[in-house]
Amino acid sequence: MDYQIEIKDIDPVRVAYMKYRGIVTDASKVFPKVFKSIHGKTSGSPFFNYITMNSETKVGDIELCVPTNEEPIGNGIEVKILPRIKAVCVTHIGTYETLYKAYEAIDRYSKENVLEISPPFRELFIKGPGMVFKGNPEKYITEIQFPIKGE
Repeated sequence: MDYQIEIKDIDPVRVAYMKYRGIVTDASKVFPKVFKSIHGKTSGSPFFNYITMNSETKVGDIELCVPTNEEPIGNGIEVKILPRIKAVCVTHIGTYETLYKAYEAIDRYSKENVLEISPPFRELFIKGPGMVFKGNPEKYITEIQFPIKGE
């Protein structure tokens, strides 16, 4: 896939979220709790906000975020406003198994353009598996946003 890298100003966003520590692929099993706590009333694409991530073990500290104006009802679900950021962004179309290629593209772009990127970074699930049907993984759309340090 030929990735188009963009620098974007990302507005502040109010989210209902829960903290998760563990293997990334297992986070999707607990993510529905956030949706249930706000009765599915979202105001944007859900995303994972990666605070830390070990690229070898795939274990990280992640905030499972859903933009919403609702007040969540449920244990462990909190609300916060994530600040405005300037970020290096790339959109990946396809399965989550090939998402690493998008990360490689961001890494390459950042080095070529002498940009220092730093966590927390986000994976926005623009189109992914639904709550009931898995959908077609080849058509999933995920946007990765890496904040530019000092911007």
